[in-house]
Amino acid sequence: MTPRRLILRACAAAALGLILARGGAARAADPLPTRVTGIETAGGKLLVSVGLQDLIGTVERQRLRSGFATRILVRVYLHEDGVDEPVSVAFQRGEIVYDLWDERFRVRVTHDSGPDAQSDARTPDEAIWRTCALWHFPVADLRRLRPGTRYFLAFRADLNPISEELLADVRRWLVQPPNGQRRVGAGDSVFGSFVSIFVNPRVEDSERQLRFLSQPFMINPTPGGK
Repeated sequence: MTPRRLILRACAAAALGLILARGGAARAADPLPTRVTGIETAGGKLLVSVGLQDLIGTVERQRLRSGFATRILVRVYLHEDGVDEPVSVAFQRGEIVYDLWDERFRVRVTHDSGPDAQSDARTPDEAIWRTCALWHFPVADLRRLRPGTRYFLAFRADLNPISEELLADVRRWLVQPPNGQRRVGAGDSVFGSFVSIFVNPRVEDSERQLRFLSQPFMINPTPGGK
């Protein structure tokens, strides 16, 4: 293992230790907050439910009626405890455009490489919920999880991603995931390591970011995910 790799793993282990610490340590000292996340299994998949509506602040909410598109990119990383490279990654892309003539919000949502789901919303809250909330959202095939192993989910949401490199990576990954799987590779900068994506992200990648972790969990996969 190269010295660079050893250093990266040491940094990741230190960061994860702080994040998952329990007891008397102050939560404000943690690199990332923990958010209670609904975790379940169905159809052989790991499913999660959690809200990320606070990505949209007061100023951004006021801009929703401008007629310009508001774009949201949500990335969900499944991590094995103590490992900086994720087991799998899932995406949700959302777009909100206010129709000035019909006075309603046009919403478009895409999960991973699936087809766009288009709908209308009457209120900003409804539009934000449809693009920012994850509800029974599939993250990984249960066959990729090991029984008795401790896992957690890392969430990152970006409002109006402005990094051309990031957008190009997402488009490339959606067309052809590396090796046909949602698995991180050394050259896939859209994935990156836990340290680079969550502990020390580049602020200029987007107008606003929301990052947090789920509670740790263990799952014993069974056929069919039941």
